[in-house]
Amino acid sequence: MSSTSKFNIVSSITNKVSNMLAELGDFYSLIIDVFKNTFRGNFSFKLLSEQIIRMGVETFLVASVTVLCTGMVMSLQIAVVLDSVLKGISQFVGNLVGKAMVKELSPMLLALIFAGRVGSSVTAEIGTMKVSEQLDALKTLYTNPIEYVAVPRFWAAVISLPMLTVAADLIGVLGGAVVTVFVLNSDPVIYFSRAIAVISLWDFISSLIKALIFGAEVILISCYFGFKTDGGAEGVGKYTTTSVVYSFTAILITDYLLVSIFELFA
Repeated sequence: MSSTSKFNIVSSITNKVSNMLAELGDFYSLIIDVFKNTFRGNFSFKLLSEQIIRMGVETFLVASVTVLCTGMVMSLQIAVVLDSVLKGISQFVGNLVGKAMVKELSPMLLALIFAGRVGSSVTAEIGTMKVSEQLDALKTLYTNPIEYVAVPRFWAAVISLPMLTVAADLIGVLGGAVVTVFVLNSDPVIYFSRAIAVISLWDFISSLIKALIFGAEVILISCYFGFKTDGGAEGVGKYTTTSVVYSFTAILITDYLLVSIFELFA
C-alpha cells in the first residue's frame, strides 16, 4: 500500500471521528438548551397538554393492542414449553408472564412503538418547519425554537411514556390471563395471585425508570435530527428514517445498560 493510500485512510477515519464528536457536541448542546429553556419562566402548559394528548392518548390504542397480544402469545408459548417439561406446571404461567411484562417487555415494546410513531412524527414535523423556514420565522418574532418546539415535546414524552407503561403492565398481564383462562382452562385466581406475588416494587419502579429514560432519549434524538434537517422534502424523509434507526439502537443499548445496573440493586 502506497503512502498516499495510507494517508487517505487515516484522513478518512480522522474526519469521521471528528464529525461524530461534533454531532455529539451538538446533541449535548440541545440537551442543555432544553433544560435551560424549561426553567426560564415562559413554559407553556397549553403546548405541553396538547403534546401529551398527541403522544400519550393517541398512542394508547396501538400500544394496548401490542402488549395485549404479546401477553396472550407469551402465555400460550410458555404453557406449551412448561407442559412439555413436566405435565401440570403450566399453572406457573402467571409468574413468568407477570415478571417478564413488567420488568422488560412493557417498557421495551412501548419505547419501540413510541420511537416509530411519535419519534418519526416529531422529526418530520420539525424537519418540515426547518426546510420551510418556519423556524427562522419564529426567530424573527423573538421566539426561541427550542423553547417553543422542543421543550413541550420533551416533557410530554417524559410524562407520557411512563403513564403508558403502567397501563401496558396491566394490559399485558390481562392478555396472559385471557389465554390462561379461556384456552388453557386454568383458574384465574391462581394466575393473578402468582402474577402479583412475583412482581416486586423494585420491578415496577425500574420499569418506570426505563420508560422515562427511553422517552427522553427518543424525543431528544427526534428533535435533534428535526433541527438538523435540510434538502427539502427528500431531506425530511432521510432524517426521519435516520432518527428512527438511531432511536431503536439507543433503546436497545440503553436497555442492556439499565438491566445491568438494576441487577445490582435487585
